[in-house]
Amino acid sequence: MGWIERGWEELSHRLRLALEPYREGEELVSVVHANQPALFSTQLYAIGVTPTRLLLLPLDRRHAATGKPIALRAGDIEASAIWGWGGSIGDWLSASAGQQVRFTAGGTKYKLMVLGGNLLEDALSGPSQKSGLEALLDFLLAARR
Repeated sequence: MGWIERGWEELSHRLRLALEPYREGEELVSVVHANQPALFSTQLYAIGVTPTRLLLLPLDRRHAATGKPIALRAGDIEASAIWGWGGSIGDWLSASAGQQVRFTAGGTKYKLMVLGGNLLEDALSGPSQKSGLEALLDFLLAARR
């Protein structure tokens, strides 16, 4: 395991520990690190995937929790687009859509940038990030049904 993978595995372990108190007895299937860019800043998230919920824990730039997580059930997901596919025409045509996982829940729009999803990014991210991304995408796809 190279130093990049070790760094991602350490980060995944720290994020998992930060999310543990909020899982309410559910299995924490996987954890993924994501960010939601804004005009002059970005919001970092640790996203925990359980069998029934997504836990979006806001983080500071040192990856420490800055509050309690937002818990979303599959029924809360109103719309989603993965890498620009499956959403509206606007989602597909957006310049950054091919790099984002987008979904709307409770009237709030999330446009998350997640490292992974193609050969180069999978090589840069490490196994925990890759499995976390797969779990997130599986949750969003199941919520669409």
